[in-house]
Amino acid sequence: MIEKSPEKDYSFIGDTLTTNLQSAFNKKAIIGFSVSVVDDKGLIYENGFGHTDIDKKNKYTINTVQNIASISKTLIGIALLKAQELGKLNINDPINNYLPFKIINPNYPETPILIKHLAYHSSSIVDLDEVYAKSYVLKKSKHNDNEGVYGWFSKPEAKISLLDFIKNSLTENGKWYKKETFSNNEPGKAREYSNIAAALCAQIIEFATEQDYQSFTKDHILKPLKMSSSGWSSKDIDTTKRSRLFANEKMMIAEYSLITYADGGFITSNNDLGLFLTELIKGYKGTGTLLSKDGYKKLFEPHKFLNIKEDIEFGVFIEFSNEFAKVKGSLIGHNGSDPGVTTAMYFNPKTETGKILLTNTDSDFDENYWPEIQSIWKSLIKYEIELYSEKTGK
Repeated sequence: MIEKSPEKDYSFIGDTLTTNLQSAFNKKAIIGFSVSVVDDKGLIYENGFGHTDIDKKNKYTINTVQNIASISKTLIGIALLKAQELGKLNINDPINNYLPFKIINPNYPETPILIKHLAYHSSSIVDLDEVYAKSYVLKKSKHNDNEGVYGWFSKPEAKISLLDFIKNSLTENGKWYKKETFSNNEPGKAREYSNIAAALCAQIIEFATEQDYQSFTKDHILKPLKMSSSGWSSKDIDTTKRSRLFANEKMMIAEYSLITYADGGFITSNNDLGLFLTELIKGYKGTGTLLSKDGYKKLFEPHKFLNIKEDIEFGVFIEFSNEFAKVKGSLIGHNGSDPGVTTAMYFNPKTETGKILLTNTDSDFDENYWPEIQSIWKSLIKYEIELYSEKTGK
C-alpha cells in the first residue's frame, strides 16, 4: 500500500475535491474511475467512484485493477535505462544488433534505426491501422448479450508471440509487411508516435538482458516499489479486484488482450500506480531508487522535434506538456487510451505533485464522456493549486 504523506493535514481541501469529483461523476458517462494525488513522500488524496460490473455490485475503488493503456510505456523507459545501467545494451546501438532478423526503413536502407529512436518515437516506424489492430485479441470466442465486441478484434486463435508479431509486421518477408509501415522521414529526424516501435523496444530489452520483459520489469520495478497488485496478465493480479471495461452502463466490452502488451497492457491499481508516480517525482528530484541519478537525468532529458509544433518536449517514453498546467511548470508523464480505457498520469515539477486518473469506460459512446473527463481533471488541478498555495503561502 502506498504510504500517506506525513505532511500537514489538508483534508479540508480534499473534502472540496471529493464534492467536485462526485459532481463530475453525476454526468453518468463514466461507469467507474479512481483518482489519486501524490508527492515525493507518498499519498495525499485518493478516491474511487462508480462500479466495476454490469450489475453494480462491486464499487470502483483505489485498489481496483485494470489495464492502463499507454501509460504502460513509461515502464519501458525505466526498464530500458535499467538495462543500460546493467551493461546489457546502449540506447545508441542499432536495433539490429539485438534482433534475429533485420528491420530496415526501405526509404533509408543505409540509416540504421537506433534503440533511442524507439524511445523517442522517432524510429520512422508507423502504426498502420490494419496491422496494429491485429494486436488486439479476444480472450474467448463466445460472449454474453451485454458484451459488445469491436469488429476489428482478432479471434483468440489468432494470438501469436510478440516476436512473431514484430517479424510479420516489420521485416521485408513478413506476411503483413508493407512499405508504408515506414515513413518517408529518416530515422531519428521526426517524431511519429508508434505503439509497435514501443513493443519492439521491450523485445530488444528481452534479448539484451536474456530475461523476458515481464519478469525483468517485475524484478526491477514492481518488487522494489512493492507494487503487489500489478502485472502483465491475470495470473499476476487478484482477478476479483479487476474491473470490467464498458461501452456504456448497459454494455460491457468483450475481454481482450494485447499481443504488443508492453505498449499498453500493464494491469495495475491507482494505489500501485501512485507508488510508481511517487518514484518518478523522486527520480526527477535526484532521490529516486530504481535508476541512478544519471539514469533519471537521461529519462527526463527533454528533446524537441521540428515536426511537433506544439509546446511539447519528450524524454524516454515520457512527455513534457504545458497543457492543463495551470500552475507554472510543465506536466511530465503520459496518458493512455484503449477500448474501454482512458488514463492519465502526470506530475508537475513546480509543485512536486502528481495526479492519476483511471477510467473503465470507452470514450466513443456518450457525448458527456469528455466533458466529464475534463471536469475530473480540472477538479484535480484546482486541488493541486490550493494545496500548493497552502504549503508555500503563494
